[in-house]
Amino acid sequence: MVNDAYIEHNKTKRQAWLLVPILFVIILLIALFGDRDNDKLLQPKLLESSPAGLLLELPNVSTTKAGDWKTQWNPSSDIARQQVLQSLSEYAADYKQLRTQLEVWAEPGSTSRDQLVQRIGSALERYDLGEVKQEANPAVTQPAKGILLICAAADKELALRMLAALTPYISGEVSIRFETNLAAQTMRLYLFGTPYFNDQGQAKFDRVDI
Repeated sequence: MVNDAYIEHNKTKRQAWLLVPILFVIILLIALFGDRDNDKLLQPKLLESSPAGLLLELPNVSTTKAGDWKTQWNPSSDIARQQVLQSLSEYAADYKQLRTQLEVWAEPGSTSRDQLVQRIGSALERYDLGEVKQEANPAVTQPAKGILLICAAADKELALRMLAALTPYISGEVSIRFETNLAAQTMRLYLFGTPYFNDQGQAKFDRVDI
């Protein structure tokens, strides 16, 4: 009986040691691939840079041809909404101490533009990251077309991450304009002109100059 117990004890020790390399591999895989959410975000492409701001291009997530973009939002699936909500959830978790707020405006006069703003605002409100503003801001009321984001220069990285999170909803050229009179971590997004939608429901606008 003693001999049997001794053999069983040694067997258990050998099995325990066999688990060590397996656990090491698991830990290594977690370290390498455990959190790749930020890498999955489609990153804005920098086109121009100046002390006043940036000109970016948000990637197109669809293969819709130029002539096939529509003025009405009619996505083939709910994937864009799911992606935006997931990205904003991660944004809120990463920057929860900063209380980042994005205020969203749309130039009046377009139902499709208003609906796009409401979709963006609804997603932001879900994670307490911003809201839609109905009144126009006199500082940017101008005959411009496109997407304009205003923020403090110090909040540039927050703005870039936010635009990446919203890319399933918006694409094309986006101007970032730096202003010094905004509260910290406060950003403003303005939509001008007619939005055109691809088959995934992603919109693009004409350019806004810095």
